[in-house]
Amino acid sequence: MSNVLERHNSLMERIVRDYGAMIRTAAENALKGQPGVDDIIAEVHFAVFSTLRRLGDGWSPSRSFVSTVVNNHLNDLLWQRCWDGDGLVAFRKRQAELTLQREEMLAHVHTLTPAEFKVFRLLGLGLSNQEIGDCLFISPLTVRTHVKRLHAKCDVKGRARLALTAYQLCHRELREGLAVEPGAVDGEPAGYLHAEMLSRQAS
Repeated sequence: MSNVLERHNSLMERIVRDYGAMIRTAAENALKGQPGVDDIIAEVHFAVFSTLRRLGDGWSPSRSFVSTVVNNHLNDLLWQRCWDGDGLVAFRKRQAELTLQREEMLAHVHTLTPAEFKVFRLLGLGLSNQEIGDCLFISPLTVRTHVKRLHAKCDVKGRARLALTAYQLCHRELREGLAVEPGAVDGEPAGYLHAEMLSRQAS
């Protein structure tokens, strides 16, 4: 495994281990029993991951710092998704739309080539084009071409949204504290996508 992947996987594992319970509790308290908590938790995990990655290695954030990141992101999400419409009815409608979007995204992901899927999965780790190229031994220009195809095939605009989608679909095991399959560390599909992707590649 490359040093970049090793650092990113280590960071994701540390977030789940050290802050996973705090994130879940904060999300559940914020939603007060309303549906969609897992989607919110995924976005908060990704926000914490992205924040800590930007701040770099060699330091350990205080729990209060991470708590502030979590609460700020939760407040932003709740404002955007829950309270800018007609209250609970609008919120439930939005959650139904998100569920449909996730199902459609799964269908799109299964149309990706093995090379595209590897780039997609590494996007979920927040890697740049250069870092993805280094991990897969391809040029940044080739990565850029794959990313353009991913935007078109997945019908997702914006790199941040595509990265979040990849994180939600490909790195669910770490978020839920489950074991990651050995093939997942070098760009192979992980979890519930793994078996179907491998069978499709073999055919």
